Amino acid sequence: MTSALKLPIALDMIGVILVGALAGPIPAAVTGVLTNLINGIFDPSWIPYAITAFFIGVAAGLLSKYNMMNKIWKIVVSGLVIAVVAIAFSVPIKVFVFGGADGGGSSMLAAGLMATGKGILQSVLSVNIVTESIGKMLSIFVAYFIIKAIPERSLVKFKYGTHFIKEQ
Repeated sequence: MTSALKLPIALDMIGVILVGALAGPIPAAVTGVLTNLINGIFDPSWIPYAITAFFIGVAAGLLSKYNMMNKIWKIVVSGLVIAVVAIAFSVPIKVFVFGGADGGGSSMLAAGLMATGKGILQSVLSVNIVTESIGKMLSIFVAYFIIKAIPERSLVKFKYGTHFIKEQ
């Protein structure tokens, strides 16, 4: 939806983060790659970002494994970690594969910075630091609230579901 509306933030990793939080790094990485490859059938610009989705899934799964997604302050830290992972892998793709403009909403912001005389890497990186941080923070909170809506009898069926059950 965010890509169709050309919004500068991406909320496309909610499912990957959700799978990572409940099932771990490998299922989340597979979910991320498959999501991007399937979406790539309809919009080929998704395909290069499969590597980013892979590492976001790994990061989300590892953060959950080490109990970093069950309290608000931990979610904020996890959101920032996932944003750093997203920036580290998506900025080079945007710059070297798409020349700074991949068609997303952040491309317009980066183009505006480039028009002021900033370099392509600096422009894309500056915009992505802001947009990825906001997008991944929103995504991890949405995933967290989805998990909190899942009954405890269902959470126990997931590898890391017990991390989200209130202690009696």
